[in-house]
Amino acid sequence: MNLLLPLIVSISFFTSPVNTDVTQVEIFDIETEQVVKTVPTTACIQSEVENYIDSIYDIFKGVNPVGETGFMVKIPLDPTITIDNEWLQSEVDTVIIIQPENEDPYLLTFDENNRPRVFLFDSPIEGLLEQLEYP
Repeated sequence: MNLLLPLIVSISFFTSPVNTDVTQVEIFDIETEQVVKTVPTTACIQSEVENYIDSIYDIFKGVNPVGETGFMVKIPLDPTITIDNEWLQSEVDTVIIIQPENEDPYLLTFDENNRPRVFLFDSPIEGLLEQLEYP
């Protein structure tokens, strides 16, 4: 668990919407440690996340998936999505797409005990980035 501390600290920089009716997707710059953009979530974004979950093929086995540069996209899910694979059987209400610079992206979520789970998935994120108009 101590190996995931840098990841958990990085994630804590995400802001939480306060007194808002619209659920926001947050884009976090890893290098500056700041949320650089927020976008209202949509059914199309939710659908992209479902594709990522369906394309999970392994669990991340490294020490820290975040890296020093790149970005993360925190996506709240409504309704929740069920992950049922050999590594996790749980309903999730948030996923975070981690995109380290010059690497493939990872999918981070938390199990029912709030333990982080990082997965490898085989689905391009360009469609999501177009919807978010990022970068």
